[in-house]
Amino acid sequence: MPVPDEIRRRARVLAWGYALVAVLLLPWMVYLFVTLPTRNLDTHYRLSWIGFDVFLVAAMARTAYLAFRLLPRIELPAAATATLLMVDAWFDVTTAHGRKALLVALGFAVFAELPMAALSVFVARRANQRLVSLAGLSVPAAEAGAVAEALADAEALAEAEADPPG
Repeated sequence: MPVPDEIRRRARVLAWGYALVAVLLLPWMVYLFVTLPTRNLDTHYRLSWIGFDVFLVAAMARTAYLAFRLLPRIELPAAATATLLMVDAWFDVTTAHGRKALLVALGFAVFAELPMAALSVFVARRANQRLVSLAGLSVPAAEAGAVAEALADAEALAEAEADPPG
């Protein structure tokens, strides 16, 4: 079953968006590494933030990769990306020192991190609906746990769609 051009186009836009944000986070991580104090109530404060951002970049990169491939397995990395973005927004705001730092953290949270987290939740939900649909189950049946066996078949079908033989 071929993927419609409109879905392919939307997936490419989504993938490029995640890839761009993941790449843009790399210089941000370098900036944080250079400017964050080495100690702030925690002996590994700088390492904590950089390590967290590494996980965030990895989740975004995986989400972008699966969007490029049009694979329904995007659900889990998209959910992880959403979670990490919400946690990042929370800790940026709650650990901001001073009025200027708080305003910057709130700006990033409201205009970047939380909207991207909402988009990631949307992507994960749509991927879940697609998997349920591919498995031929109704949503209530899937929610009741009947999807377990059918997901393997749906994933095999999705891989066959993504990589047609020949």
